[in-house]
Amino acid sequence: MSIRTPNELRVAVYDRFWSVAGGGETYAGTIAEVLSVDHRVDLISHEPVDLAALQERLGLDLSRVRVVVVDDCEPIERVSRGYDLLINATYRDTSPNGARRGISIVHFPHVPTADLAPWQIRMMGVLARAGRRAAGPVEFDSGFHPADVIRWQQVRWTNGRGVLRAMVTPATTRVLRIAVARFLPDGTDRLVRIRIDGEDAQSFTITAARGRRQLLRPMIVEIPIVGRRGGVTVELISETFIPDETSGNGDRRQLGVPVVWAGFGSGPLTRLLEPVSLLAGPKRGLPWLDTYDRIVANSGYGASWVTRLWNRRCEVLVPAITQRHSAGKAPIIVSVGRFFAAERGHSKKQLEMVRAFARLSPMHPEWELHLVGGCAPQDEPYLNMVRRAAEGLPVVFHIAASGEELDELYGRASIYWHATGLGENLDEDPERAEHFGITTVEAMSAGAVPIVIRAGGQLEIVREGIDGFFFADSDGLVSRTRQVIDDPNLRERLSAAAAERALIFGREAFERRLRAMVLDVLR
Repeated sequence: MSIRTPNELRVAVYDRFWSVAGGGETYAGTIAEVLSVDHRVDLISHEPVDLAALQERLGLDLSRVRVVVVDDCEPIERVSRGYDLLINATYRDTSPNGARRGISIVHFPHVPTADLAPWQIRMMGVLARAGRRAAGPVEFDSGFHPADVIRWQQVRWTNGRGVLRAMVTPATTRVLRIAVARFLPDGTDRLVRIRIDGEDAQSFTITAARGRRQLLRPMIVEIPIVGRRGGVTVELISETFIPDETSGNGDRRQLGVPVVWAGFGSGPLTRLLEPVSLLAGPKRGLPWLDTYDRIVANSGYGASWVTRLWNRRCEVLVPAITQRHSAGKAPIIVSVGRFFAAERGHSKKQLEMVRAFARLSPMHPEWELHLVGGCAPQDEPYLNMVRRAAEGLPVVFHIAASGEELDELYGRASIYWHATGLGENLDEDPERAEHFGITTVEAMSAGAVPIVIRAGGQLEIVREGIDGFFFADSDGLVSRTRQVIDDPNLRERLSAAAAERALIFGREAFERRLRAMVLDVLR
């Protein structure tokens, strides 16, 4: 077998959420930029990408990469065939690798059954395996996305036109039963038309779940099927919605009908199994993960949870940090992060920071708090709540700030706050902590003194009393900040140490580590 030279290697970097252009995309884009110097790199996307706009937003040079747009329902395992290396950087993606080699970037390991008791997990597995045996010869043909988990059900969303193929003995009639989940995030009931071998057969309406019981109990649709040679095609045709437009989560897939299972079973066993995913029930282990040669996290915190939750070895590739510069310090505290409430993920806790600042401000009225971050339309109620809490205080909001504005704020800030995970039970829900903390390092590179929560990736960045301080609660945040404000000499010493500390997270170290990792994987 011939050995390819480095510039002949084909590399695919997959991120479903390129349009979000957030921290995860900066991480994936930096990988693509570095590797494009020596390799032919494609960005795999499910929608067109304005490459010029993307590289401007991410601050990267992507002129050497190519964008490859693939259908939402096209399996990444199939898309990646023909590549020498697939780097899957999509958050919570479980697509198997089809390339010669593969690296899975795990932003944080997910456990679909984390909210279930052990007996529930065991029972779910037993029922699902029995269900798959009872489902009968029904296959997903086309128009279905990879499986999603809704609590303990796995579903396959259609893209508006999902096609099942049912194998039935010719000239005989059987009743196909399709279980459809009532999980419709947009809250809109959905009309579904059914076509059999291209002919309209019947229709039904999915009513959005109005409570937990309805959410867990799918609708059952019964369809008489007359068998023919080669199988019968059953189409589920419906309107679609885009999750990002209702939740702002960056998911731009066209979603139609959430199918839990389909089969010809009947009787008591089938009734018992109705809530269980038969076509995509849980399997033992993590078979998709075993198709990758490396698992990579962006922090030791994330890597430790990969080992703890998945029992897999995980390497660490710390993000490349854009070095900022001091521009004459002012009595300013800065915090950077998107605005969204805790129920929507690992909140940046702006509300708690404003409340802490309200206690601090009367003692230091010359100091200002500047909050920088984007805000999706559905998160505006939370932003408005933070604004109300800040009324009468020297708090400045910078919504969707430009890179130039952020540079200026970093340069002038004397203190940087980071509170993600404050008030959370991180043993039970570790994902609510900051997995690394890019903005903390960026602020440090400009000489801002970090006062950050003692949790998550922050512990890998800040050294207590050397280049910053930790806090565990709001009282600690206030007291540590007062200490730094009241002692200019301490503030100056910590500022210099913070800027020096940030250098170890620079671009050169990232490039060396990435290139060595890829070389090792491909050899």
